Amino acid sequence: DIYIFFLTAEDACGGTMRGSSGIISSPNFPNEYHNNADCTWTIVTEPGDTISLIFTDFQMEEKYDYLEVEGSEPPTIWLSGMNIPPPVISNKNWLRLHFVTDSNHRYRGFSAHYQG
Repeated sequence: DIYIFFLTAEDACGGTMRGSSGIISSPNFPNEYHNNADCTWTIVTEPGDTISLIFTDFQMEEKYDYLEVEGSEPPTIWLSGMNIPPPVISNKNWLRLHFVTDSNHRYRGFSAHYQG
């Protein structure tokens, strides 16, 4: 229990984002993200809409820290490393972003802006 509480207090992140546009970034951005982060954001827009996710910044430890995006084509996109990924377009009215880091090396993380 104490461990979970500590994790939540330290690394509170993720949640559901509603509305036609907004910004999602890794915890602490533009400073370094935490080790052992595990954050999930779900972007939900109006039924019938699709979502464009455009990355403005991206810097993670290759292979060990990653952002997994679900709800697009291909169904799961796995992003890592130091290059800004191309925009991701949802094929429904939601996208799910799952950000995971290991216990080593920390970088700036990511920032992306989405639009329905």
